[in-house]
Amino acid sequence: MNRMILTVPASSEWGLVVRTTLGAVGVMANLSLDVIDDLRTAVEEAFDLVTHQERLVEKVTLTCKMEEGQIYITLEAQRAPDAQACDMMDPEVAQLIIGTLVTEVKLEGDQCGIYTVRMSLPTGA
Repeated sequence: MNRMILTVPASSEWGLVVRTTLGAVGVMANLSLDVIDDLRTAVEEAFDLVTHQERLVEKVTLTCKMEEGQIYITLEAQRAPDAQACDMMDPEVAQLIIGTLVTEVKLEGDQCGIYTVRMSLPTGA
């Protein structure tokens, strides 16, 4: 497996599907059970972050890619096309939690919330 893409509805019950899928990806990447558990927790936190925002999120896409001894994971919210005014939200706590579970984390967002979480860690960890 070099790349895997999964798109699910942006509702909490689908977070379990994303977590389970990531567990399988972790096995394929030769990660230890502890690291797989950390990765699943990080993705659960990321799923909550991208789905809980002022702007309506319709779908969430999980992308996993393995290359050069690294696994790259992206969780991206597909928002409704309506533009709306939003109050700025602070994702600092979620970023700190995710950052303790993976090697690298980057958040992308705007005043309506975070719409993309990118993280990575070494394979075989």
